[in-house]
Amino acid sequence: MEVIKCTKSLGTLVIRPVAKTLAKSIIIENHYSHKWNDSFGIINFGIFRQTSDKCLGVAVFGRMMNSHSFGLISDDLEKDDIVELNRLWIDDCLGHNAESLFIGACFRIIRAEYPYIKAIQSFADGRLGCGTIYKATNFKYFGFHKTQFYENKITGEITHNVIMTNAKSIGIVRMNRQWCEGILKPFVVKTYRYIYPLKKIRFKLKEKSYPEYSIGKEYLTEYRHNIRLVYRALCVAYITELEDDFNVIKNWILNNQTNEEIQNYMKLALSNEYILQRAERNNLTHKVEELYSLF
Repeated sequence: MEVIKCTKSLGTLVIRPVAKTLAKSIIIENHYSHKWNDSFGIINFGIFRQTSDKCLGVAVFGRMMNSHSFGLISDDLEKDDIVELNRLWIDDCLGHNAESLFIGACFRIIRAEYPYIKAIQSFADGRLGCGTIYKATNFKYFGFHKTQFYENKITGEITHNVIMTNAKSIGIVRMNRQWCEGILKPFVVKTYRYIYPLKKIRFKLKEKSYPEYSIGKEYLTEYRHNIRLVYRALCVAYITELEDDFNVIKNWILNNQTNEEIQNYMKLALSNEYILQRAERNNLTHKVEELYSLF
């Protein structure tokens, strides 16, 4: 299914599904984050001029980051009843007015092609604003929370806190090594939650008035790192044979922790279910045993 929109200023535009590979390449190249997560891309749409096959924007819908949070939103929802608008990018040649047109057309197609989907959730990044486009497209607003990120002092790369903390991902090694090296600046931003109901649902969340315009981030001058994450990263690095990363993290531990702290934290890390699962999955349980003897 495709939607054709005739406009005075932009000509005739066509909104239609596009391949996940195309959506991913466009987002990585053009979106301010330049990042794509595994949960993205269940449904992807592109916007085109009727006279051209060049994709001038994409809207990417995927699974919720917290797959079990649907129950906190409404008792009328099951896991697959709600998706997130993960990424939206439109070429400047179309202008901001095209965003609401694009989103509206995407919702029209989702209603027709995915009738089981009852709601669309999306979050506005406080570094860019508070979500003006969601107000323009009649999303309901449900408040904000503060999200933590890390800025690499050398490269400027920004990474979400979930990469720092997730022992299921190899990213925990990279991020905790950078923290041990002292090259990360933690900060928080407001993350604004919006939900668009495609069907009538009873919300458990309290709807709020649209927020006043705000933009920016707050650096954490009193930040205290969770040392347990350093030990989990150490274990993942050893099990996956990331020798250089392992040595950097190990040296930080030896220089900054007492013997008693090392023993206690290692015991906790080596009982982490995701670390044990990774070792078992790769037939490397012997490496878990080796870690006990390294300190």
